[in-house]
Amino acid sequence: MNPKSAPTDSNRRWRGRGDPVTSSEGAPGQLQPPPVGAPPIVPQQPVSPASDRTAETTCPAVVVDPDDTPVGTGGLLTGLGSVRTSSWLTSAAIHLCLLIVLAVLTYRLGGNERGISIDGSVSSPGADVEFETIQTEAQQASSDAPSFDQPVNVPLVETSTSDAATSIAVTSITAPDQAYQVNDLATADLKSGSSPANTAMQTFLGGGGMSARTPEGRKKYGDLYGATAASETAVENALRWLAAHQRSNGSWSFDLSLDPCDGQCGNSRKVDDDTPTPATAATGLALLAFMGAGYTSDVGPYQETVTRGFYYLKSAATESESGYDWQQSGSMYGHGIAMMALSEALGMTQLNDRYDSDLLHFVERGALFTTIAQHPNGSWGYTPASPGDTTVTGWQLLSLVGARKAGIPLPSTTFPKTKAFLMSVREEPTYQFGYNTPEPRRTTTAIALTLMMYLGQTPGNTLFDEAVDQLASAGPKRTDVYHDYYATMALHHWRHPGWEKWNTALRDHLVQTQATQGHEAGSWHFKDPWGDIGGRVYTTAMCTLILEVYYRFLPLYEKPSDFPL
Repeated sequence: MNPKSAPTDSNRRWRGRGDPVTSSEGAPGQLQPPPVGAPPIVPQQPVSPASDRTAETTCPAVVVDPDDTPVGTGGLLTGLGSVRTSSWLTSAAIHLCLLIVLAVLTYRLGGNERGISIDGSVSSPGADVEFETIQTEAQQASSDAPSFDQPVNVPLVETSTSDAATSIAVTSITAPDQAYQVNDLATADLKSGSSPANTAMQTFLGGGGMSARTPEGRKKYGDLYGATAASETAVENALRWLAAHQRSNGSWSFDLSLDPCDGQCGNSRKVDDDTPTPATAATGLALLAFMGAGYTSDVGPYQETVTRGFYYLKSAATESESGYDWQQSGSMYGHGIAMMALSEALGMTQLNDRYDSDLLHFVERGALFTTIAQHPNGSWGYTPASPGDTTVTGWQLLSLVGARKAGIPLPSTTFPKTKAFLMSVREEPTYQFGYNTPEPRRTTTAIALTLMMYLGQTPGNTLFDEAVDQLASAGPKRTDVYHDYYATMALHHWRHPGWEKWNTALRDHLVQTQATQGHEAGSWHFKDPWGDIGGRVYTTAMCTLILEVYYRFLPLYEKPSDFPL
């Protein structure tokens, strides 16, 4: 691993958000007396003796002889020795006596062998005291301020129970006959709903949170929102394929001509395309798929696979004055997807208020780079601080949402600026969105609708609701997994009434089109522009994330009340 700045105390893995810092103060200097024989210092402003000396309990007599020489006053007047000061001293002494007399009249002294007690008089209990009241006006929150994970009551579309065989809770999971058989350990927890250790590792994040990424969550929410035994088996087969294609250094590559595949699978990335396809992006996508099923470095059958993947991302980070950078070949796609994986890992491995110190360090420094790389118009481009588009912006924003949920502080302007950019590429008055202009496209509209939900857009805006309705009624594209991934996220978070129809069509299509033979078994590939650029690794990871949608994130606008996490 490349050397990085020391993140935390090397003797412990876990630490909180900060440690107390102690400091000491030096002793103040002492004033030195004037030298012997020096002339007396005459104060420029009269100073009351009561402020410089301890008041006595009796009033001393003040006598001035004809030569203006102070006598009978002890050391009080001797040090002053001036006729000019005698008058104000006399006045001060008289006033001091009056104050002492008033104090004696107000308080009576008493005591015993333990000391002196002072009793004071109390005002009448019937005294009325009026206090001035201050009227304040209630502050109204700005409608443009970002609001995350605000639950609202939305009617839930109940899952159809007409076919009991499709319910995960009553169906055993059986892998199809193919080259890669599903490891029994991978499905044992799904059948039993056990593994309390996994539950303890999750952090409850409320709306949009990751607390359902447990065996219990996969059963509960998979059954509630429309997963089947076949779709869950497809997820496990896809993860098995991804694990078998991890490289020796812990990374994944879109280029399947490299080890360990060595070209045994078809549909690798386009070799004649100059679009950057960094290994950090491929590795981030694969890790997101494992974590979506609840598998981390500490939990599940792929602990070593996930650990090696994150080891690669940490070693691949380029340290700069602006934080950690995972671009590789000048692609902010690589940075955003790697950061999204690291942010989710930080949230999933949180224990109470303790964080994995290594992950915390890398996410903090990576989020710093992301925020600095944002263009002034609120977007992110292919290179830092360049004018961007909806697609690159999507990965950056969701990576920062994950960091924010894990407790990483972010600039207050980052999310409002992102929303302003999205509104600048919106075809008014509708909520159809373009790539970097208001010319609408289906894929960029699906992306922008999802991002707007994370930025606080809630149900009730008629034009926005109509855009989500159109997204659902148009149905999945089936071969454009980039569109289908974001559209599925939007409809899931919205709990749209058309969810069951959408989910059934896309879920069954993915189950039926997953490869089942040879080295490609468990993977997907569709002929479309994005699928050809990223190849089989990209398509497989994205399809897996689609089939994990039921439990990967809790809905943003519905907080289940019957799930004990």
